[in-house]
Amino acid sequence: MPDLSVGLPGLVMHNPLMLASGVQGGSARALQRVAASDAGGMVTKSIGPVPREMYPGPVCVEAMDSVVLNAMGLPNPGADVFAEILSNENFSKPLLVSIFGGCAEEYVEVAKKLDDAGASAFELNLSCPHSKPGSRALIIGQQAKSIHDVVSAVRDAVDAPLYAKLTPNTTDITIEAKAALEAGADGLSLINTVSAIEVDPYAGRPVIGNLLCGLSGPAIRPIAQRKVAEIALSMRRGEIPSAPILGIGGINTGLDVARFVMLGASAVQIGSALIWGDVEKFKEISVELSEFMDLNGYRDISSMQGIALDSLEGLS
Repeated sequence: MPDLSVGLPGLVMHNPLMLASGVQGGSARALQRVAASDAGGMVTKSIGPVPREMYPGPVCVEAMDSVVLNAMGLPNPGADVFAEILSNENFSKPLLVSIFGGCAEEYVEVAKKLDDAGASAFELNLSCPHSKPGSRALIIGQQAKSIHDVVSAVRDAVDAPLYAKLTPNTTDITIEAKAALEAGADGLSLINTVSAIEVDPYAGRPVIGNLLCGLSGPAIRPIAQRKVAEIALSMRRGEIPSAPILGIGGINTGLDVARFVMLGASAVQIGSALIWGDVEKFKEISVELSEFMDLNGYRDISSMQGIALDSLEGLS
């Protein structure tokens, strides 16, 4: 059978399937449940400096087939409580700890606490709406300088591998990727949710309690694949530093994983698929991926990585 194992900075996994941040990753019990599944690795809910409550509901709505809308509000127990979890728990799968803050100093504060507690790798959530003063319209992930400031500050504070999670809601994602990598990120996670809104015409207002929301689910997969391809091509051409890419967005089958890998991803994260399949989805996807690779003569993940980029080389 094909070898599905993947070795990346801070992540040595038996397959390339990871739990995405925001899904079943906010408590020790939830993480242990995922660790017992066939997931290769896990990403925690995003952890901030202080505890945050969930936004008023509805916070997650399946608006139509393949379209999941959500605005959770980054609910989390806070860095101090999560540091206790890391100190007291042993997880059987590699754990990427997602962190966020409103400024570089807050990212550093959270990273140092969790690093001291034993975190082995971090995902910097740069793409949720943490506005900078004087820049209401932009989030950190839409400003190359802010990305550079956050990543470099955390890089100086901890030695653990860093993955920068990028937003698709930008003009040229390679600009943000370059800023993160040049500041010291060891890899990239992409994409976060696509900015969205849906209206209930009978109520005459948006369907999500927070009004504005993010779009996820299978509907965004081609968008995510495009962003992965753009960055992978830029790396191949030497325009930005080369680094592992964790593909995220609407992955529901083994063939979806193959698509991301063929566009340059090293591994993937799975989130919305668990709404319909729970943690058993990891085994289902892993089996389908293995069968596809065996049938098509791919001996391991690296043997099919980036092959779809060949046909895109001539694009400018």
